[in-house]
Amino acid sequence: MEHAASIDEQKWRKAPMISLEHAASGRYASRRNRSDYPIPNNLNLVLAAAQMVAALTLLSLASHVRNDCVVFGYAFCFAFVMQCGFCLAHEVVHRKLHSHRGLNLCLGIVLFSFFPGSLHFFEVAHLLHHRRNRSDDELEDYVLPGETAWLKRMVYYLLISGLFWLLLPLSSIVVALIPLQRIRLPQPDVNAGSFRKFAQFLNGVRPGRVRRDLLVAAIVWTAAIAELHLRLGALAICYAVFGFSWASQQYIYHVRTPRHAVLGALDLKIWKPLGWLYLHFNYHLTHHLAMWVPWNYLPAVASQAPEQSYAATYARLFKPPEKLEYAWPNEYQTEGPLPSKPDHRMNPNMELPW
Repeated sequence: MEHAASIDEQKWRKAPMISLEHAASGRYASRRNRSDYPIPNNLNLVLAAAQMVAALTLLSLASHVRNDCVVFGYAFCFAFVMQCGFCLAHEVVHRKLHSHRGLNLCLGIVLFSFFPGSLHFFEVAHLLHHRRNRSDDELEDYVLPGETAWLKRMVYYLLISGLFWLLLPLSSIVVALIPLQRIRLPQPDVNAGSFRKFAQFLNGVRPGRVRRDLLVAAIVWTAAIAELHLRLGALAICYAVFGFSWASQQYIYHVRTPRHAVLGALDLKIWKPLGWLYLHFNYHLTHHLAMWVPWNYLPAVASQAPEQSYAATYARLFKPPEKLEYAWPNEYQTEGPLPSKPDHRMNPNMELPW
């Protein structure tokens, strides 16, 4: 077994690294044979089991103390443990948590029940995100023409403060209550608001699968509450802290990046133990360039080690959304070389190239 592992390691280490220069010129890293990057099945099974046990343990500990400071301490730890759980579920969505397709799906449904929510709902939304990243439908950090600046900024702060997390379980429940096999929203017109355009992903959601996922979540939570005697107040605090942590960190990898479906992402430098806990999710640009590569290979296939600070980028996340003319030109959203970004602050009278 050790010899086989060393052969696999040599095999993927010889694979060409992803080149940002090639990507920027429109030549993305070609899809490699998955055997070049074998899924770490056993490691992922151990991580999934450990994450769920750790999450339940922290919830149980928080439910059996009355000191609010201690509860918030457990909630802080819970937020980081749940980030790991989300990253594991993210691997499921890209079918690389386990090579057995059925087991991969089952693990994902159970893992996402702790979020809590529907894995299928998240899967449809996330895969669509890879296709329309940094388009007008996902441009929360800029004020689009026709949008009210103060309203866009208020919604942005609500989203990064936890609303983005809260929308997932609430939307999953609403979709589960729809007595249909498929949702069919009419195609919005050109002048439709960004929310109506964003909501188009619901046409890919199947309510029956959402109901399946929420049924598993209900079973998991009924058993957990009964066996561990979980307290509602402690659960609320733990998930409030996690909701804020998760929602804000979801935007960190894309905020003020080029308006490019693939290159509109960041690889961020993070403390190594945290990088392992996040399953190298901080190599987010590399992930967008090679979605099929499992988490444990991302540092090896990245074109270079991340240089931009995670902490500094997180701090800049709380700047209010700017006007769209400070963004990258619209025609470079999906393909082609990135242009030089004009500095309109230095020359406010400069003629815009788009």
